[in-house]
Amino acid sequence: MDSKVFLFPKRSIYDYVVLKPMVTGPLHKLTICLRSYTDGNRYALLNVGIPKSRIRNMFVIAQEPANSLTHFPSYVYINNARDYINANTDWIHRCVTWASDTGVLQLWVNGKASIRKVVNKGFSIDLQDGISLGQMRRYYGYNTMEWDPEVSFQGEISDVYVWNEVLPPETIWQVLLGNKDRLGNVINWKALKYTINGDVTVQPKLQCRYGSESGSSHHHCSMV
Repeated sequence: MDSKVFLFPKRSIYDYVVLKPMVTGPLHKLTICLRSYTDGNRYALLNVGIPKSRIRNMFVIAQEPANSLTHFPSYVYINNARDYINANTDWIHRCVTWASDTGVLQLWVNGKASIRKVVNKGFSIDLQDGISLGQMRRYYGYNTMEWDPEVSFQGEISDVYVWNEVLPPETIWQVLLGNKDRLGNVINWKALKYTINGDVTVQPKLQCRYGSESGSSHHHCSMV
């Protein structure tokens, strides 16, 4: 999947990708990083589990609608408790670190760290059902939990990595820069095992750069 993306062409509960972790035992520490490119709507990006998993929001990364032209609030659930931070537009690089022994949760968005919070100290994250991209579960009553159509993802997701440790700030910076030596030992984008559901496709990653010359705007896009 090097230089590739998962393209979610529309908002649909039937479109998602399930990643198969290389480590499936309960995690007490983790770092998850990914890139996404989308508009300013409310979207789920990553969900630990599938619709039939026992815990609804064991671990979720998502974004709220844009609160300005340049910022998207991101939020993270751990066992239904959540935290927020703002992010800039264009390709957004998010990392989340969390440790069970202290409960300390931190978000990193395009290299910017959030204030640290304490969330669900002593909890562990079960990866037996895999990790789903592009969806988040919703409780409908009568013990029924399915994907939430209001947050189904539309856009592009790439460079998903997961570690079973809390990465230090300098390593997270290297991941942001695309250092090829910083590969996840739970999920490795460059050796990804996955199952596509619905109309999600694999496409080349397209990077666009914008600027101005002599008072006129221009842009250049290329495959990366």
